[in-house]
Amino acid sequence: MKFIITPFFLNQVQKLEKKYINISKDLESFEKNIESESSFSRLGKWLFKYRIKNSSIPVWKRGGFRIIVKVLDWKYLPLIIFPKTEKDNVKDIEIIQAFEAVIQQI
Repeated sequence: MKFIITPFFLNQVQKLEKKYINISKDLESFEKNIESESSFSRLGKWLFKYRIKNSSIPVWKRGGFRIIVKVLDWKYLPLIIFPKTEKDNVKDIEIIQAFEAVIQQI
């Protein structure tokens, strides 16, 4: 399956890049290995939350990033990314708003 990176998601990554310089490498690794990734939770129909390591700080996945991904038409649509050290979870309304923004950009 293919990743579709939208400006909405890229903007989130760029903001985090100021604090976490290796986030792009971590995302590349995640994208290559998503099919074998086992650290995920199902949030809804074709909606998943993955745990990604943060190589900018030595906390592995436990304090790493969380990424909310929607699978649509056999494509991965990353919606939200956030560091677990700064935020525990996202609200349903945040996911809905992110999905609406991403859909407008594809």
